Amino acid sequence: MRTTLFALALLAWLPPGYGATPADDGAHNLALLRQYGELGRKGDYAAQAAMWAPGAINNGRPVSVEEIRSQLEDIHRAFPDHASTALETTASGDLVIVLTRTSGTHRGVAQTDIYGGMLRGAQPLEKHFEVLRAHWWRFKDDKIVWHQVVSDDLGMMRQLGLIPDTLPAGKLARPARN
Repeated sequence: MRTTLFALALLAWLPPGYGATPADDGAHNLALLRQYGELGRKGDYAAQAAMWAPGAINNGRPVSVEEIRSQLEDIHRAFPDHASTALETTASGDLVIVLTRTSGTHRGVAQTDIYGGMLRGAQPLEKHFEVLRAHWWRFKDDKIVWHQVVSDDLGMMRQLGLIPDTLPAGKLARPARN
């Protein structure tokens, strides 16, 4: 009895998450990412953005929570039916990796640098796209601190009719002759 009380008293002084394994952290962070996705499906972009740490790194550059909110709104401005379905997920420690199938119909004009700025000002042609994307997410203190995506943006732009499927005849690069 005395040992049990001592153990309980000791546990009360340990920080939250003490003794958790990386697998536990991974499961917790995967649950946070699912919550993030659910907020997006509900259109609560402010709550989604609040899940990012100030100064988090998104695709190689620091971003503010306000920039994230603006980008999330812009994605749904350009693609009101934007949807992303997780095909594969893996989580370990602070890292969550997700392979998604992402789709949408271009119905609005992008105003931010979403998709590398390729859509900014592009008039919508009402065309639909569907591509694969791989996302890496890192979490710290229940906030997103780092995100990187690898995406078939060329395929998306072709499907949307914003770039041609092929180059016109005579425009192909020819190897130099020695």
